Amino acid sequence: MKITLLIVLGFLAIAGGGFFALMRTIGEDIERQYSQASEEPLVDFAHLFASLIERDVEEGKIDVGRFRESFANAYRREFTARIYQLEKSEIQTHIYVTNEEGIVIFDSDDGAIEGEDYSEYNDVFLARQGKYGVRASRIDEGNSRTTVFYIAAPIYAPDGSMIGTLSVSRPETAMAPFAEESRQLLLRASVITAAIVLFLAAAWSYLVLSPIHRITRDALRVAEGAKGTIPSSGVGELRSLSLALEKMRIELEGKHYVENYVQALTHELKSPLAAIRGAAELIDEKMPEEKRERFLSNILLETTRSEDLVRRLVQLASVESLNQLEKREQVQLAELLREEIAGLQSVIEMKQLEMQVRGLDSSASIEGDPLMLRIAVRNILNNAFDFSPEGGVVEIEMTSRDDVLEIAVRDEGPGFPDYAVGRVFDRFYSLKNEVTGRKGSGIGLSFVRSTMALHGGDASLENRSEGGAEMRLRFSPH
Repeated sequence: MKITLLIVLGFLAIAGGGFFALMRTIGEDIERQYSQASEEPLVDFAHLFASLIERDVEEGKIDVGRFRESFANAYRREFTARIYQLEKSEIQTHIYVTNEEGIVIFDSDDGAIEGEDYSEYNDVFLARQGKYGVRASRIDEGNSRTTVFYIAAPIYAPDGSMIGTLSVSRPETAMAPFAEESRQLLLRASVITAAIVLFLAAAWSYLVLSPIHRITRDALRVAEGAKGTIPSSGVGELRSLSLALEKMRIELEGKHYVENYVQALTHELKSPLAAIRGAAELIDEKMPEEKRERFLSNILLETTRSEDLVRRLVQLASVESLNQLEKREQVQLAELLREEIAGLQSVIEMKQLEMQVRGLDSSASIEGDPLMLRIAVRNILNNAFDFSPEGGVVEIEMTSRDDVLEIAVRDEGPGFPDYAVGRVFDRFYSLKNEVTGRKGSGIGLSFVRSTMALHGGDASLENRSEGGAEMRLRFSPH
């Protein structure tokens, strides 16, 4: 599992776990808070009604007649009260009165429990002892929502003696709508808050982790051979990491680059140096002048070949070491092509080539390095001339289609084997020229590809159905 995913999941697990625990605690506390809130007015009611009933004490005895009539009238009253989401139309507060022995002598619920002994019930028992008389009992032991709360207050005779108790009760179901509404509000708030937290967590994770993804992507791209740098990304330690990776890339690339070129130069110079050495050793021997001249000609040819190889390697190295163009000018491609064709006129005449040049638009230009473009164009022209048979036709055409400027060079040579078409742009990859009988350096087309990449274009080569090959350079005009 990726470390970035572990960080995100860990953050969400910690935040989500803490948030769930908090919401659960608050949710469970809602009912307790409503119970506490309803208990306080019950205490007031109990003492208020107890003081009222004390007015009907005669000869130390409680007279509940007037009290009974008052409650009967109250329960018969018709009313409607909307309290937020609750519509109330009946009284849900009940009262019962016990005498000095704890026997119920009045029950507002149609006398359902009158005559029963409630002296052992906590509310009555505690109140008779002068303590805070409170009790919570469930009608259904398996359902916490059926709990009824009781608060008792003592009833005193004029002489101060306790002659009974009055208990006020209220079922939890009377508060349930408010508790349920609060739970619904809490649930909605929890969902909205969780969505906001999730969004902020995702945004924060993206801000923190996206630089890591960019650094990884750029590092892998460079490792696969693509040109470019590892740009500095993020802040703090991430920025330091990207700068360190870029510094390491430059150091490793420099070492690898030098190793590649030393190996390539050593390999490519073996043949011409061996030929020069062999010819030099034989030239001191007695031989016909004609043969001596041939050996001297070979030495000159191989020396020229070595010089050309070193020159091309230097050119290629200078291009491949660049990540972007250091020099930019407006280059007229048509004029550049005319000049390079004129510069190679001696080769054209020597091989009696027929040149067919079309579409050279003098207004077509691109922004780039004129020297690099000149060398690249010269390489593809030389390539076409080298592979063309004597008296062959070389076509050069410039076109502009779909905002893409193209230069196409076609020859009538033998073309390339299918297995080689995809590799002709690789550095040092070359095939034997069937026309000249020699292999090239394998550097020219690699230089062309690197030059086109720096100019935001590309190069392609394919065999023509009628014979020969076609090289295309594609530019995006500026």
